[in-house]
Amino acid sequence: MPGQRLGPTRLRGMLIALVVGIQAAATLAVFLVAGHWFDTAPAETAAARDAVLHHIALVGLAAIIVSTLLIILLTRPLTRRLQQLRDAGRRFAKGQLRTRIQDDTPDEIGELGRSFDQMAEQLAVQFKRLRAKDARLSLVIEGTSDGIWDWDLLANEVYFSPRFRKLLGYTDEAEFRRGFFFSTALHPDDRERVLSAQYAHLEHRTPFDESYRLRCRDGNYRWFRARGQARWNKEGKADRYAGSITDIQAQKQSEAARRESEERLYYAIRGSSDGIWDWNLRLDRYYMSPRYKQLLGYRDDELPNQRQQFLALIHPDDAERIKAAVEEHFSTRQLYDVTYRLRHKSGEYRWFRSRGEAVWDDAGEVVRFAGASSDITEQRQAQESIRALLAEKQAILDNVPVGIVFVEKQRIANANQRFLDWFAPPGQSVSGEAMAGLGLDALTLAGHETQNTRELALRRHDGEQRWFYVTGQHIKADDPDAGALWILADTTDLKATSAALRDAHDLSDAVIKSLPGVFFLLEASGRILRWNLNLETVTGTPPERMGHQIIRSLFHPDDRLVFQGALSQALRAGHATIEARLGNAEEAGIPHVFTVIRVELHGVSHLVGVGVDISERLAAEREIQALNTALETRVRERTAELTAANAELESFSYSVSHDLSAPLRGIDGFSRMLEEDYRPRLDQNALDYLQRIRSGTHRMQQLIDDLLKLSRVTRDEMRRADFNLADLVREVEQELRNEFPDHPVSLSVPATLAVHGDRNLLRIAISNLMRNAWKFTTRKPAPTVEIGCLQQDGETVYFAKDNGAGFDMRYADKLFCAFQRLHREADYPGTGIGLATVSRIVHRHGGRVWADAGVDRGATFFFTLG
Repeated sequence: MPGQRLGPTRLRGMLIALVVGIQAAATLAVFLVAGHWFDTAPAETAAARDAVLHHIALVGLAAIIVSTLLIILLTRPLTRRLQQLRDAGRRFAKGQLRTRIQDDTPDEIGELGRSFDQMAEQLAVQFKRLRAKDARLSLVIEGTSDGIWDWDLLANEVYFSPRFRKLLGYTDEAEFRRGFFFSTALHPDDRERVLSAQYAHLEHRTPFDESYRLRCRDGNYRWFRARGQARWNKEGKADRYAGSITDIQAQKQSEAARRESEERLYYAIRGSSDGIWDWNLRLDRYYMSPRYKQLLGYRDDELPNQRQQFLALIHPDDAERIKAAVEEHFSTRQLYDVTYRLRHKSGEYRWFRSRGEAVWDDAGEVVRFAGASSDITEQRQAQESIRALLAEKQAILDNVPVGIVFVEKQRIANANQRFLDWFAPPGQSVSGEAMAGLGLDALTLAGHETQNTRELALRRHDGEQRWFYVTGQHIKADDPDAGALWILADTTDLKATSAALRDAHDLSDAVIKSLPGVFFLLEASGRILRWNLNLETVTGTPPERMGHQIIRSLFHPDDRLVFQGALSQALRAGHATIEARLGNAEEAGIPHVFTVIRVELHGVSHLVGVGVDISERLAAEREIQALNTALETRVRERTAELTAANAELESFSYSVSHDLSAPLRGIDGFSRMLEEDYRPRLDQNALDYLQRIRSGTHRMQQLIDDLLKLSRVTRDEMRRADFNLADLVREVEQELRNEFPDHPVSLSVPATLAVHGDRNLLRIAISNLMRNAWKFTTRKPAPTVEIGCLQQDGETVYFAKDNGAGFDMRYADKLFCAFQRLHREADYPGTGIGLATVSRIVHRHGGRVWADAGVDRGATFFFTLG
């Protein structure tokens, strides 16, 4: 090619081709010369011809040998280089990536060698990168907490990562290969679902993300979550499928534990005697437990779970206080514990105590508020009884020598005059005052205590500190919130006297006799040394006999042993307190609470005792118990009356449906047979009488049927739901138009009238209202009926309006009573049951019904649904 330098390899090729061409030309020339010579030579020269042929053959053979040697010499270097190139390719194929040709000859083979070296260098770099990627992939597979699997669908070979085997409890790969098969390892309950999901992914490319159980090496099943992804070829067939599994056993156990906890909470709420409430402020949802609604007299479906419904039940006098308590709890996070009144379904108000706690988010906003409410009506009634008792006997209590105070939640509910003289500033009321505000915070009962008697140093309102003998007791032992009664006796003088007794035997009788309650000074043996007048009066023992008595002989026989034990305890411990009865003319004795103190007089142990009469307190307790018993008896009586009333109602319904209807059917049947069989023999008056008999029986049967319908409306179970009342109106309209085709009423109703109630009951109600409207517009030339709703004082009010006959509002109070009619039967037929049925249905929904009308000006009936 012009302008192109010939390389060594190409030059050798051309030389070889030239040699071969010369050899071929020489051979051809020899054969041509020989052939020509054979054609022209004489026959006798055959021997010479053979010799020539022999020489020609030798020359040709020599030429071939020489050319062959020349070719071998010329092609040997080329062959050696090609052999080197082939060997390098074989070594590289065996993985010897460092193999290189390094041929710098400027010919085609050298160019091929340099291309080989360049390709080997690039492949080595790529292989190094692949090994790095493989190392990273292996590290990821080893380091991940998931198990990896890879399934070559064409070769049917599956790879499982070591972590996969470890999750199933296998440490040996050979054992894993022998013992693990995916389809058989699946839990029987999961197998069909998981295999179907896998098939759907491979065939229809639906996502594969399933949770299932696999059998582990120890035979137990564990929960895993598997996600997989297939690869599809150009024909749309999956040829590879890989994915991972995640151990979710702990998550499943946690979910099971949470469900079990939720079930426990659910049944705890269901079984609790308290009502549970939960207000989710973020979602604006309010929940009241079925028990809470039951405490208010409602079934679960009768009272919607709406906060506005709950707020509407609160007594108006308590509403602002409850609102303030909720706001204070939200802002200060102080304890929420309030009492208030809620309207019962019967209309009465009952007392409840509500305790709850809010939940705040990170920003300090309230997101949830929940708690429980208890019906404390009986407790409040008991408290009111106690207050009434205290009020009735206030005059007596104000004159006793002890202070008496009734406390509720550490606040004073009532107190006698003696208590006020000691602890209240003159002229100041302490009702509702905290005990701590008077410095009496020590007068508390621990959570496990129902009664406590002790001696305390208390500071009076004038600042003087005095010693008091204090007795406190819960009004109801099983309900600390019912309040406590405290009795305080000023023992300051007694303590001063006891101190004086340690210094001198000569104790002033005047001081002893002035002490409240009973007083005595005893020897260690129990013989009485000193006493006051009250002890003589209570026991009826004359003073001349008192000095020779043993103290236990003055007590009721049943309490003597117990009191003797208290004396022994006082001698050992220095102090003892006991309740015991002092004997008197009555067999029961007079109950007292005694404090016995050991004193040392001239080194000899004596006992000083003070007793306070607790007859009033015990009487109050007995009266409270009697009140509770009477209340329980009344509840049982009312329950029995309600049961009897229900039984009578059932009996009445049965009687109406069977005993009354049967005779009517007989009368109607016999009168019809009489008319049919004896019609020719009867005159017109007799036939008219028969027709009146049949009309009367039909009307009475209709009255019975309507009465039964009215009874069923009251007793049938309600099923509330949200629906469009306009649909019911259209259904009833179609029935009325088919029934009264000649009465062209113009009906107006909006497309939507949303209600929440029992669809069947409301259909009966709307049917009765529309039938009345149809009936009372029959004499109008252009009768119109309108069904709709309006908003009144934040409440949805539904109405049915017509331009018919109307009625006098003076008799409106009779509208919704059974069998009450304001029009003549001849003018507008009917039984008077329809509006009574409407009234009962509306009242069952917690609503109201009323009417507005005028004579010949139409009527409008309004109702709400609670």
